[in-house]
Amino acid sequence: MNRTLRLLLVVFAGVSLMGSFCEKVPLREWERGDFKPIGGREYSLPDGVEEGIIIGWDDEIPSSFLPLSMTLFNTTPERKTGIMPAGLVFSPGNSYYQYMILVQEFPFTVPPSGDTILLLPTYCCNEDLDEPDDESIYYMDIQVWEQELNEFFEILEGKSLVGDDPVDIVQEALFEITDYEGLSDTTKALLESLP
Repeated sequence: MNRTLRLLLVVFAGVSLMGSFCEKVPLREWERGDFKPIGGREYSLPDGVEEGIIIGWDDEIPSSFLPLSMTLFNTTPERKTGIMPAGLVFSPGNSYYQYMILVQEFPFTVPPSGDTILLLPTYCCNEDLDEPDDESIYYMDIQVWEQELNEFFEILEGKSLVGDDPVDIVQEALFEITDYEGLSDTTKALLESLP
């Protein structure tokens, strides 16, 4: 086999190998108006940290109109820290409640051999379903991983989502994606203008 042919085979093998490592990100895996966490990436809490009850919180917080309250237990004698990613979905125990989602990364800490209650700044994904309340039970699901929502999360990265106006803009933008025709140019500009 001559040298040129060997070189071409090596280049072809390298390109093929790189292609297998490149992750193809789907445009969207659910129908508009019927958001459900499909596909995506698995998310796990740090070793030694266990998920407790997740319910709707009965009041607003500065970064969410409808936060979820989540209890975490640390079964180790060491402090545990972690980050929940943007796109992490929380699935309702009853189908008449909305799916909830984090739109930005959420860092957390759990004390050694103890528990903590987190107020998660979640947003609604199904406009026509019931909002979470203190009787709604939720479960941590997957991190959605798709072009449309990933672009949305990228726009929000590093933005300050504190106060009624930013929270309202973000919620309406999410509904445009999950329930309507997709993110409009006007709404995208509003998101980009957030501090």
